[in-house]
Amino acid sequence: MYPFWDVAVAPALKAAAARRIVEIGALRGETTEFMLDDLGADTELHVIDPVPVFDPSEHEDRFPGRYLFHRALSLEALPDLPPFDAALVDGDHNWYTVYNELRLLSETARQAGAPLPLLILHDVGWPYGRRDLYYVPEQIPEEFRQPYAQKGMLRGHSELVDRGGLNPTNCNATHEGGPRNGVMTAVDDFIAEYDRPLRLLFLPTYFGLAFVVEEAVLDAHPALRDHLDWLESSDGRAALLEMTEASRLDSLIMQHGVYYTDKERTEAAADRYLGLLEGALLNDHYIEQEVRISYLLECLDRGINPRPEALRDPARQLTEDLHRLRTARAAGATIDEAGPIGSAFPYTTVGRQHLRHLVDLMDTIHREAVAGDIVDVGPGRGGTSILFRGYLEAHAVDVPRVWVVDRFRARPTDAATEPAQLTGPVETLTTWELVGGPGHSDLQGDLNSIREGFHSFGLLDDQVRFVAGDDLTALDAAPIEKISLLHLGEQTALDVATALDKLYERLALGAYVVVDDYDDPQRRSAIEEVRARHGSDEPVVTVDHGTIAWRKTARSTADESTAEDPPIERPTGPVLAPPRGWFPTDLTVVVVFYNMKREAARTLHTMSRAYQQGIDDITYDVVVVENGSAPDQKLDPAWVRSFGPEFRYIDMGEDARPSPIPALNRGIAEGRGINYALMIDGAHVLTPGVFRHGLAGLRTYEPAVVATQQWYVGPGQQADLVAEGYNQAYEDELFKNINWPSDGYRLFDIGHFIGERDWFDGMWESNCLFAPRSLLEQVGGFDERFSMPGGGYANLDLYERLGASPDVTVVSILGEGSFHQVHGGTTTNLSGDEKRHATLADYSQHYQDVHGRPFRGNAKPVHYVGSMPREAARTKARRRVSPNMFSLHAPDQVGGVPEKASPLPQDLWAEFTESYWNTLKWRQTHWMGQRLSKLPGDMVILQEIIHKVRPDWIVHTGTANGGLDWFLATLCDFLDHGRIISIDRKIPEDLPKHPRITYVEGEAHLSHVCNQVTALTGPDPNAMVILGSKASSGRTSAEFHIYEDLVPVGGYLVVEDTIVGGHPVWGNFGVGPYEAVKGITETRGDFVSDSTLEKYGLTFNPTGYLRRISKVQHQERKRFRRN
Repeated sequence: MYPFWDVAVAPALKAAAARRIVEIGALRGETTEFMLDDLGADTELHVIDPVPVFDPSEHEDRFPGRYLFHRALSLEALPDLPPFDAALVDGDHNWYTVYNELRLLSETARQAGAPLPLLILHDVGWPYGRRDLYYVPEQIPEEFRQPYAQKGMLRGHSELVDRGGLNPTNCNATHEGGPRNGVMTAVDDFIAEYDRPLRLLFLPTYFGLAFVVEEAVLDAHPALRDHLDWLESSDGRAALLEMTEASRLDSLIMQHGVYYTDKERTEAAADRYLGLLEGALLNDHYIEQEVRISYLLECLDRGINPRPEALRDPARQLTEDLHRLRTARAAGATIDEAGPIGSAFPYTTVGRQHLRHLVDLMDTIHREAVAGDIVDVGPGRGGTSILFRGYLEAHAVDVPRVWVVDRFRARPTDAATEPAQLTGPVETLTTWELVGGPGHSDLQGDLNSIREGFHSFGLLDDQVRFVAGDDLTALDAAPIEKISLLHLGEQTALDVATALDKLYERLALGAYVVVDDYDDPQRRSAIEEVRARHGSDEPVVTVDHGTIAWRKTARSTADESTAEDPPIERPTGPVLAPPRGWFPTDLTVVVVFYNMKREAARTLHTMSRAYQQGIDDITYDVVVVENGSAPDQKLDPAWVRSFGPEFRYIDMGEDARPSPIPALNRGIAEGRGINYALMIDGAHVLTPGVFRHGLAGLRTYEPAVVATQQWYVGPGQQADLVAEGYNQAYEDELFKNINWPSDGYRLFDIGHFIGERDWFDGMWESNCLFAPRSLLEQVGGFDERFSMPGGGYANLDLYERLGASPDVTVVSILGEGSFHQVHGGTTTNLSGDEKRHATLADYSQHYQDVHGRPFRGNAKPVHYVGSMPREAARTKARRRVSPNMFSLHAPDQVGGVPEKASPLPQDLWAEFTESYWNTLKWRQTHWMGQRLSKLPGDMVILQEIIHKVRPDWIVHTGTANGGLDWFLATLCDFLDHGRIISIDRKIPEDLPKHPRITYVEGEAHLSHVCNQVTALTGPDPNAMVILGSKASSGRTSAEFHIYEDLVPVGGYLVVEDTIVGGHPVWGNFGVGPYEAVKGITETRGDFVSDSTLEKYGLTFNPTGYLRRISKVQHQERKRFRRN
């Protein structure tokens, strides 16, 4: 208000002869001092401000008796104050506060028999004349509080804006205008209710000033009427215009001073930030640690002890090594005449000069406003890409994106992915070779490690996009419109000349192209050929050894070609989701069907509004994709649409492939959702709360992916049950008997978890995976390299790729599930252990071929949303067995014997196993007078194996009382063939004696103990191995790996006691034999669980009877074994 003092406010107060004045909202106290200085010694000034930004005691000292300060809210202070001659209102700018301030001032005056004080109100114009501002929203009663947000305001816009605008940090009403909204609205409402004539004068300048005064007061003070008339006159308006211009110039001078001072500081800070970033990307800040590590590796290779002083002070003790590494790092070298230079630690090895040159190019692009994104092809470990994003962050540039293009393979295609794949005698391998070799050649950045790099610097966001693929076909589909800088890196298996050719037309005029490794003759020739084809004769600048750059200054002659474009191939990598359209939905569900007409009827119903609960306020669309179904299995488009207006049908037609991946990506491209639910297998039916809780998980843990728990319809694992007679007719009866779909949660009564897992176990995949569109835009949808029928590991890859992003939270839903119907799927319903495991092994190997590393999944902790309906309250510790539900479908019997087999419900097996375990009667088993703590059923299985394969040797770990060894020896007596080697850490003296048994004392997983065993068996024995140590998963796996080579193809390796660890007994055992078996069978294809042996209804070794179906010769690596 203070700019109005001389021209408007002070003359009004003097003309009104105001002696007692209240100032509501004093800001910095400028107007306060004006009043006390100008209005005379007999003026009494009351100031109300709950949070002053000045010291009131200074005014109290300067103006004793005349200045009274009230540290309170105006509505709290005014009722206790006397009537005033004038009131300056410039406090909380909202309807509720201002209206009640005017009401209280009026009531106090009436009670004293005085007229309404002269009211002078500021901020009655834009922006708060018709829009509320809340300094503390909670102080305004909810019924009088407008919806608000901390966003800025623009003139002419009723709604707030997401970026920029005026006062974006204030709590502003979300819309302008309407009742009870804004300061001027409060003035209007007060005047409309006031019962005496009032005069209102509005001055539309400097946020607006209003005078409100009773006509009776004007009659009593003609000078005040004259002053208000003057303000409305041309002379008054001229004075106000002069005041406004003076205020504008003062503000402009201040803003320019602040802007240019801040600009210099900001640019200096940006330069310093980028310098630090360059150093961090080159690992300059920790380069001494590299020297220490290199020194330790050298000592390890030479078999000498490191010198403590060298480790403590490498800058002085290892001076030459440190100087050599610093020089190489600055120059971007990974090898010199002295040999390889360790460079596994920096994010890039291009060198400081190269990084500085890239920053200089970005400076030019930024200064000259060259429009376009930055594309980095072959980023190595991501250093140059991180630098580009860091530059945008340093200069607060949020328009261009950084596109990172690579195969993202952890190792080159010709590099070993496991230690066992290294060739040559172990003695000739240096430590460098065992950890990946010098430089980046064997330690390439995969997608996860590069994203971790971005995340480490706080630069992983929506401005970064990742384009992956074996070649550049994925680049064709990437929505890159214009490019301002194209960097073709050295460390890439992609064809950089082809990349340049594909992207040249998208280069903006003024864009830069930087090519590394240009001193390679083949690359130089290919680049020059592309430049010639596009008519590029711009001068080439040499940046450093092997790096060149040029600037595009003219359109490509190839841009004007009229030749017909060749057909676009399917991309060899994940396809990035397109940007969302103008009318998005909250969710797009993509589901693919192939020969699933029966299953689709249930699946689609579970996606309808008639079935899903709690989604009345959710908009969604369902994209149903037909992927090459047989004519009699095709879905009718009209039938699909009958499930609701949300449903759309797409037929892939001639574009259908054996893999569902192109169909899924087509569905993603067609979707309108801000979020997606992706279902690779249309045979899954959902419970009624999946959509609601999936979106809740995305909102609650943003950014997040939400995985729906997977179940089978039926009494156990479908792959096993199919062999026992489970089929579609059986399944249809299950649905019928729960009266589905009247209560969708009764699916839990006829279902079973996929895999031996529980609600709180980890997950490797989900058939209904929720993800935000922004994440699919960043790293892509499904990877089209998984082109085999069924898609191989594509679903696992997507879950891992999305969930492993370092800023993403992995979420699962409690009490909801997706239930797989039997339909003869590629892997889910594939019968036959050998065939199924061989298929899964092929999938695992294919994943390793694609990514250069085995599949590991993401190891993040899982967060949860949802609830637990009664039907879903099913855990390993608390099962809800429904024997009657499954007994309803028992086959017909003749004389008490079933005519055909029916599957054994897995919950019943678990209950029986746990009950029998608790009886401890298995400890009373005897064989020919010798006690052994084994199930008779497992003993029968062992005799079947021994009779079938006739092993020369049986190696048994975990001797215990020797009862099992006695049993095995007697079986060999019956066959007159075979010997037993029994191993335990301590061999008691009272073990049974038998000429076929040899006891070995020691820890079975250690190399020297294994050497004793192989000294007895010879180098290529026909052995059977029984791992009975009942140990942790790690110890069991170690025993497996050290003895697996003893087992020939067709032979058996038995892992005992796989029921412990909650499978279903001894839950607090921890991860043990079962998890070891799972790790073996799910990551390799040479051993499969022979479930046909588990036919006796009760076994303590379920899935533990491993049959070898193939054998790969592994080189022994002592460095990776314990002695």
